[in-house]
Amino acid sequence: MTRQSISRGTSANAGDGDTLRDAAQKINQNFVELYQKLGGDSDVLSTSVSFTSTGIVFEGANADSFETVFAITEPTKDNTITFPDSTGEVIISTGDQDLFNKHLYNTKIDGALRLHGVSGTGYYKIAYEGQVDSDTDLNVNFPALADSDTIVFANHAATLTNKTLTSPTLSGPVITSGINDANGAEMIRFTATASAVNDISITNAATGGAPKIAAVGDNTNINLDLAAKGTGAIRHTRKVAYSSETKTSSGAVSLLVPLTLFNSTGALAMTMANGTVVGESKKFVNINTGAATVTPTSFGQGTSFTLSQNGAAEAIWTGSNWHLFGDSDNFLTIT
Repeated sequence: MTRQSISRGTSANAGDGDTLRDAAQKINQNFVELYQKLGGDSDVLSTSVSFTSTGIVFEGANADSFETVFAITEPTKDNTITFPDSTGEVIISTGDQDLFNKHLYNTKIDGALRLHGVSGTGYYKIAYEGQVDSDTDLNVNFPALADSDTIVFANHAATLTNKTLTSPTLSGPVITSGINDANGAEMIRFTATASAVNDISITNAATGGAPKIAAVGDNTNINLDLAAKGTGAIRHTRKVAYSSETKTSSGAVSLLVPLTLFNSTGALAMTMANGTVVGESKKFVNINTGAATVTPTSFGQGTSFTLSQNGAAEAIWTGSNWHLFGDSDNFLTIT
């Protein structure tokens, strides 16, 4: 339908205008079209939509005290609001709504961001810890990826590739193969033993102290093995010093230190227990005037040996007996 215009004629009472009946017909037709355009029919104006001085009022399906008013903020300039050529819901600031296929540019999110998966009812909640103490914007930068990748989290197991860690603090790292140098060549290899209970401890030292490498673990007595490869040897590039004990009275020598010094003006009667590891050695030096007699529990060359002043000897455990070698006949007597 189109708007029906009433012809008034060329002048009053000219008789060339619409008759009162025709004019009334056009008026009726205009109202029918108006009613229908407003959502009603030819007889009933829409009960769902109305107009006020502030906007358009939508009643909804039920005539009650709740309506939706479509209004605008007082304009301060010319504005154009464009609705897309698509079916969907209008997004409002406080509504709980789903967004699909949206591109957000220079977006600021106040509060937490929640990400929902394709199934289930749980969310991933992305939020900052505590409060931002600075008035300056802080950037979280994502790298320019060449392919899809995964964000690394603090408490989720992940494999890191091609990462450079500067001054990291590692608490209980698991190293499966080894440590490489700056050129990628192997520097230290780690070989795992099934059900291992013994390991090594490395201790640094303050000024004047000595760093230490020690065997530690669940067992009471633990050897510390150093091995060369093939026909290679273990070489000391600096001088070697033995830890020692000094004996000034009779008693037992310790097998836990490699060197025992006898320092007495009177005679000493010493005992020595059997060794525990084949090949372990024990060194003796008498630095005073009193003779020192050592009686091993098992002695392959006799019962005991005696060191006079300045005498030195070394014994080695063969698994069943102690044996002397490298001794000086002028200062040592075997009985």
